[in-house]
Amino acid sequence: MSSPADYAVFTELSPASKPAQPGWNRRVFTDTDVRKGSAVQCDFSTGILTLAPGAYQVSGLSAVAYFTKDDPPETIVPRSPASAGYCRLRRFDPDAVVDPANMRGLPNDDPSVICIGSPSTANLVPSLFEAFYETDRPAQLLLEHQSGSKPEQIYLWVFVENSKWHVFARITVRRL
Repeated sequence: MSSPADYAVFTELSPASKPAQPGWNRRVFTDTDVRKGSAVQCDFSTGILTLAPGAYQVSGLSAVAYFTKDDPPETIVPRSPASAGYCRLRRFDPDAVVDPANMRGLPNDDPSVICIGSPSTANLVPSLFEAFYETDRPAQLLLEHQSGSKPEQIYLWVFVENSKWHVFARITVRRL
């Protein structure tokens, strides 16, 4: 007999404009698109997902955008060359000290890193990821994005035209 379904989709919309910082920027989800069961939880103040013991399929995207207040309304002005970056999904350990400004402080081959996303640019080209994750105890995960050590005019959120409806990150978690 199969176990009850547990899944969730969380989205990071743009309730304000939020500039990217040098190094790793934590994605802080703002909305629940769908959720069934209690195995997947999201803390909307920190962006940390908590998973009950089990096996999971996790996928999603993370994007950033160039933005200045001088850009024409309803547009994102592409840059060339464009700043490159990517996202990564990792286990969060509240006792570990990780400096988000130091891009190599926690290397991508660290056991806490579950996966890295595809290359992206700040021209709203998203970094995509997909992974499987298994845990025998409750686990905390977070998604973060880096656009280099000098992310000038790069934003994690862009709030324009009095609209928050700009998706910059989304994560789907399904218990197997």
